[in-house]
Amino acid sequence: MKRILILILAISTLAAARDKKAKARPGPYVFTSRPSAQTLKALIVQANLREGYTLDSDNQLQFRFSKPAQMPVVDAIFTASSMCKGMTTRRVWSYTLVERNGATKVTVQPVWEYPDDYCQTQTQEFIWSRPEEIVAFQAMLDKASTSSAQSPSPASQSAIPASAPTSADQQRRAKQHAACLELAKDNPSITCK
Repeated sequence: MKRILILILAISTLAAARDKKAKARPGPYVFTSRPSAQTLKALIVQANLREGYTLDSDNQLQFRFSKPAQMPVVDAIFTASSMCKGMTTRRVWSYTLVERNGATKVTVQPVWEYPDDYCQTQTQEFIWSRPEEIVAFQAMLDKASTSSAQSPSPASQSAIPASAPTSADQQRRAKQHAACLELAKDNPSITCK
């Protein structure tokens, strides 16, 4: 009897410790970084394209990427993707960038898009549960801060007009524009202003 009570106590203690462990929370996830919104946008676009995502929409500083993916089995039980012709389950990442007080706030919202029983698109939050990916994303943003402070490459220097005044803000904008043009070469959906 004593052994059973000790076993029950041990199990309940382990269960309580498990419940106290920090659980992954659903988005949106908010990051801040020093570089301008345009610099971070170019970096985020490049990273998502490299991962095989497609740029679905681009409204200045609000944009989203998606790619076909398989939902986890527990979540996929109620999807009807095999019955809906031309509709697939997709992993979607939406980004909103806001520049304020010398910093840029990046809001990231991951969701699943999938067809329901009536072949209508539904969404479900996707929990970004891998802390190492979240840390890597922040590190990527911070790295942009240090790399944008380095001297521009010869290609980006040629994009700076010779007659333009050399204020720091205008040089920063010229660098951003050159980076945008470089990124736009490989992706016709990106427009640089």
